[in-house]
Amino acid sequence: MNNKTTKIIVATSIAASAFVAGAPEQQADASTNIEKLVSDAKKAGTVLKWAISIEGSADGVTQPWSQFNAAKTAIANVEAALKGVSNSDKLKFEAQLIEPKTQLQRAQGYLDAITASTKIEEKRAALSQAATTNNLEQVETKYHEMTAEFRKQTILLDRVYGQSTRDKIRNVVKGPAEQLINYLKNDVTVHMYTKAAAADIRVGKYQDASKKLENAQSIINSNVMVWESTLRKNIVDVSNSLPVQIVSISRVDNTTVTVKLNKTVSNIQTSEFSFDNSLTVTNSSLSKDGTTVTLTTTAQNPGIKYTLKYKGSSANFTVPGSIVPIQIGNTTTQYRETSEVLSLVGTFGGTYGSNPVRIDIPAGIKLLTINGIENVVAGSKSVNALPDKNGVITITFTANNINTPVIDKVISFNRIENNKVIETRTSAYMNFYALAKDGSVSNKKILFVNANGNYFITTDGLKYNLKGSSDIFKNEGIAVPLDTFKAALNTDDSVSINYRSTASSEFDITQNFYSVPLLFDSKFAYKSVVGYRMIGRQIELSGTGQPNYDVFIFKNTGTYLGKARISTSGAWKFGVTIDQNAINDFYIVQQVAGSATPTAYASGMSLRIIEGPFDLLSISNGATADNNLTNEAITFTIAPVKNTNGVALVQDQVVLAANATITVLDEDGTKAQYTNNMGGSVFANATNGFQIKFGNASNVLVNGKDAILSGPLDVVAIDGITNTYGLNLKVNTGFQVKEY
Repeated sequence: MNNKTTKIIVATSIAASAFVAGAPEQQADASTNIEKLVSDAKKAGTVLKWAISIEGSADGVTQPWSQFNAAKTAIANVEAALKGVSNSDKLKFEAQLIEPKTQLQRAQGYLDAITASTKIEEKRAALSQAATTNNLEQVETKYHEMTAEFRKQTILLDRVYGQSTRDKIRNVVKGPAEQLINYLKNDVTVHMYTKAAAADIRVGKYQDASKKLENAQSIINSNVMVWESTLRKNIVDVSNSLPVQIVSISRVDNTTVTVKLNKTVSNIQTSEFSFDNSLTVTNSSLSKDGTTVTLTTTAQNPGIKYTLKYKGSSANFTVPGSIVPIQIGNTTTQYRETSEVLSLVGTFGGTYGSNPVRIDIPAGIKLLTINGIENVVAGSKSVNALPDKNGVITITFTANNINTPVIDKVISFNRIENNKVIETRTSAYMNFYALAKDGSVSNKKILFVNANGNYFITTDGLKYNLKGSSDIFKNEGIAVPLDTFKAALNTDDSVSINYRSTASSEFDITQNFYSVPLLFDSKFAYKSVVGYRMIGRQIELSGTGQPNYDVFIFKNTGTYLGKARISTSGAWKFGVTIDQNAINDFYIVQQVAGSATPTAYASGMSLRIIEGPFDLLSISNGATADNNLTNEAITFTIAPVKNTNGVALVQDQVVLAANATITVLDEDGTKAQYTNNMGGSVFANATNGFQIKFGNASNVLVNGKDAILSGPLDVVAIDGITNTYGLNLKVNTGFQVKEY
């Protein structure tokens, strides 16, 4: 190593030593400087916080750019200084910057909101200036510019932090802007509708133009306008350029339609209106306001679509339904709406030639066609017709007036020869009902009920629809659900009605002409004894009755037990306690739910229940005493049911199963079973009991000592023996077969 190299190494070592020795002092100075910068940033953030808060110096108008920029610069200084510090110091100082940065972010929203407010105010001022010119085109243009800016900028208004500060900014411009928008929007809308209608007319869209003019007129009629006279004049000018067009067409009945026009006319000509499908306009009339035309036509056929043409415009309607065919001789009473068309077919035998059939049309009925040829005749009148080659006459008819019901009318066909009626054929009763109008009526009688269709018809021929849950239903003043009401409603009932066709209605059956009878279930029917037989301490009585009524239950001499509500399906049930070894008499009476307990307890249905065991009384002895049961005929007597005083109440009758069995046991343990109709054993009815003619045992259950039956035989069980109510015979211990 030469001297030059040695000098370099020494110099480097000295420099390194000097650097290492000076590092702690420099780091301390840097840390102190950053802490001051952070402190400055926090102070700047606090100043900014109060500059954007209504609780501080914020006024919702002035933008605090100096405070914002100061905070932004202070935060940037800290972030620049953090690049040379350790990770732990960096994390510490960054945490202290969270609050200043938050205020900076909130301030940005505050500044943006004030900028947005300025833009909204500029557009508002422009619209306000346009309004002073009374130029609707300028007003519309500035209105759209303002509303577009308003929709865009109000988003920024809603981003301001703090409810009170946010409200302060919004109240400066949003309120006045909305007020001006609401003040002018109806005028602008009407102006736009009118211009659009004029544009539609230019391209032949007359119906669209009519709709727009109608909308514009509706707005003017419903609101206070700024430029009302100008707007009305514009509507009139555009309307005058609009050709007369059909807006809508409505069918009234089979010979009447109404036509709505798009504008007022002063006069019309019947010849100006024409239909397709062979429908002819026979008359026309114009309403007082000049916008509605009523047309009288020839008979309209059900299911046919008719198109009306008038001055280059057209509209169509379809006659509802189809013809309802009825044969002469069908006696089913007809209930139809006044808008329906029916056909009646009569077939006559014999040779007619030129001999006619006179058709008598009653009042309220309108004849439409005879054998397919139009022949409009309104009753009460008669018309002669010739049958076709098959002797058939077919007429179609309907109600004369769609608003007038027709009740119990009959059409007759009268065969005429030599000017004399020699045969008369009549239809069933015809009823055409009209839709009821809103209003209240009391105690109207029911003519017809269609429960599935949810409507009924009163005797004056009016149809009332039951709308379901929106309506109120009562039966003699007691609220009931719809299904219960329909189940209770019958012909000749009286009903009070508060009817609203499109709102809630109220229906109350004020008098039930016919009530579903109150009955016990069929299982309680008496069989071979005068009473229902049972064993037990309790039973549930059940049956059917008028839906939603109450059934009252009494016992013996009129002791009131309680009541049960009959369900909407007409079923009821009630549990009762049974006196043992006794006759139990029950009485039931039904009344409208909520009624007082009836005093005439025996006026309804009654049921006698006889409680007591179904037991053996005795067993007869055998005849041979040879210890051979085969061919012995043994009689088993059933004990009568007795009360506690020993008085017989009833003698049960026996029902024998085809496979009834008896099991016996002798003293040495041999147990055998004998089965009806097996091995020669036969079970048969006997007075007050039954008899068994024993054959061979069907089954030896236990062999015992000798596997042979001998001596007295204990009756272990008897199966398959019941009384007429299905009660199984009970065999108590101690019964034996002897001397066999």
